[in-house]
Amino acid sequence: MRSNPIKEQLETIPIPPELGHRSLLGVRQAAAERQAINPSARRQTKRIIAAMSAALVLFMLTTMFADHSRVWSAIQKALQFVPGIGIVKEEDSPVERYVMNQPVTVEVGAGSILITGFMSDDEMTYITMAGKDAPRVKDITLVNERGEQFKLNASTASWGQSQWTSGFWHIGKLDVSGQVTLIFPLDPVVKVPIVLAKAETFASYTELGETASVNGVSITAITDRIGGKTRVSLVSRHSKDFDVSDYGIYGVYMHEESQKLQVTDTSGKKLAIEKIPGVSSPASEFFFPAPEAMAESSYTLTIPEISVRYKDEIRIELPTETDEHLNQTFKIAGFPVMITKVEHVMENKLRVYMDLYYNEQTTESLVNFSIDGLSHMAKLDEKTGAIEYIEFEMKDRGSKKVSLKLVQPGVVMRGPWQFLLQSS
Repeated sequence: MRSNPIKEQLETIPIPPELGHRSLLGVRQAAAERQAINPSARRQTKRIIAAMSAALVLFMLTTMFADHSRVWSAIQKALQFVPGIGIVKEEDSPVERYVMNQPVTVEVGAGSILITGFMSDDEMTYITMAGKDAPRVKDITLVNERGEQFKLNASTASWGQSQWTSGFWHIGKLDVSGQVTLIFPLDPVVKVPIVLAKAETFASYTELGETASVNGVSITAITDRIGGKTRVSLVSRHSKDFDVSDYGIYGVYMHEESQKLQVTDTSGKKLAIEKIPGVSSPASEFFFPAPEAMAESSYTLTIPEISVRYKDEIRIELPTETDEHLNQTFKIAGFPVMITKVEHVMENKLRVYMDLYYNEQTTESLVNFSIDGLSHMAKLDEKTGAIEYIEFEMKDRGSKKVSLKLVQPGVVMRGPWQFLLQSS
């Protein structure tokens, strides 16, 4: 079911202070008068209170529409999307923010560096990039049109044998209007011109792109065309206490390919997805092929399920002696878990078996969590990906009990969310 944006916006309207005060006095007076009347007059009083409520609503609406500019400013939020970084900035009024609308690829030797995102405003400048078969960059120099130079160090990074991703952060305002140049301290030095533009402002998520709402989570698919490809950026809104970690681009571990995000053309043919490396969660951006000859074509994007991580934790206490029928229960993020048994696999290692009550028919299923402060490993179910047991080394071998702090519960949330996309 699609959300009602008008209702959502109206619910966020702050009542002007003087109107709120008058309304509160009216409600209190009505309540006092109701308590003072005798039972035989209650039916009549209910009609009076209903009339007063209707009059109050009419008064509020009249006052609001009489000062429509004030009301509109209360309803409207300024949304600015940052491509390549995958965030939506939501503010009361538009902010002068510069962004890079399209990624830039830099050839470095036999490899390449993809500059995925660039955002700069009064508070900070943030640049993200990913390298493949190219030297990892630990700092860059930004040169603006006036020739001023600013060094940005890598604030976040991840790397493997042939690939790496990094984010570069500068706190404070930089003059980056127009064209800037990024200098990579490689051998030889690489200079990359970047054109930035003011971020476009939108009034609602539906203006950003196609939006689908399922099980209380609204996902918006923002598209733009880059050569013979279409880039899709996914952002979400919800009222629950979790963060999306993957929109189905990588999929839940052990789940079938059919449960991953997919794009099909008008004939139903499944198209290849090109993942865009990101510095951190969520995995939210990808390309799919959209040749110029098919620029006016439409495509169907389907997200069967997403991965989320709840902001919850719990401390539990377990016996360290082997127990085949422990059946100890607890809840984390509202999901029940039963610890069925514990056993020693080595003198100083404890294995904890558990049942996460995984159910494919529910809208959400708990699949994993972590133990805070302890190095540990987990065995996952080969079909569902849910934890079967956790194994860890005990710090105090002689203790008869162990206390564990469980954090970051990971949950699969089911849709599907479906979108009709235009490649142009």
